[in-house]
Amino acid sequence: MLKSMTGFGRGGYEDENFSITVEMKTVNHRYNEVAIRLPRFLNPLEDKIRKTILKTVNRGRIDVFINADYNTSENCTLKVDKNLAAAYHKALQEIGSAINCDSVAISGSAEIMYLARCQDVINVKEGLFDVDAVWPKVAQAVDQAVANLVAMREAEGGNIYGDFIYRADLISEKLAQIEARSPLVVEEYQAKLKERLNTLLADNNITVEPERLLQEVAIFADRASITEEIVRLKSHIKQFKLIINSDQPVGRKLDFLIQEFNREANTIASKANDYTLAQIVVEIKAEIEKIREQIQNIE
Repeated sequence: MLKSMTGFGRGGYEDENFSITVEMKTVNHRYNEVAIRLPRFLNPLEDKIRKTILKTVNRGRIDVFINADYNTSENCTLKVDKNLAAAYHKALQEIGSAINCDSVAISGSAEIMYLARCQDVINVKEGLFDVDAVWPKVAQAVDQAVANLVAMREAEGGNIYGDFIYRADLISEKLAQIEARSPLVVEEYQAKLKERLNTLLADNNITVEPERLLQEVAIFADRASITEEIVRLKSHIKQFKLIINSDQPVGRKLDFLIQEFNREANTIASKANDYTLAQIVVEIKAEIEKIREQIQNIE
């Protein structure tokens, strides 16, 4: 099944001591790139989280946002920087002296509340956190987010698949028109060449030898032959349909194959030497370009 490279997934876990929310979004990217933002205390699990995601998501830029809390006081303590608090207290006294207010009494409780809010006077110190114990909970949230992400990518991939089939069939129809028109081009060239030569040579009572005319027509037919290109493009269309039904990531294969589509169409256009065929090729190339644009969004 085709998968789009764009999608969003969310997962979570919560119990009385630990909660986590995992959100991930993916966008088009030539390769596979994962960017994870997570709380500092979960940093040791970053590699496991990345590997878990990459087991399922094969292409695209993946942005992962993780919010987590552990609801226990055993793993954190508060530490008071007494020297810093004393320095702030001294600074307050110096400020009072500078503005001639050193005799003004400062409420002890008010000063304590002020000093407690000063930067770095009170620091939160996290204790040891057993990341291995919470990994199964984190993994459950990550797996849920990945599953929701993949479901969205598959849904969009299904829509793209339908568009691919429609446009591949449209190209096949137009290729059939080219195949039917191609022999007529040689016949029309023969008739026009004979008429032109007869007009030019009529004044001198000279006629064109049939063998010479046939030789010129044969040279034109060989130069303008697009049979090989038609056969190859038909083969490419068949291969295209086989690839998009694969269960494996196919974006890079399709990207290469659509270049072959374009190469054959360009060759047909350069050899056709016919306005009608050229117009049909333009229509084919327009459909090829639409497919190429969609391929950029395929995993």
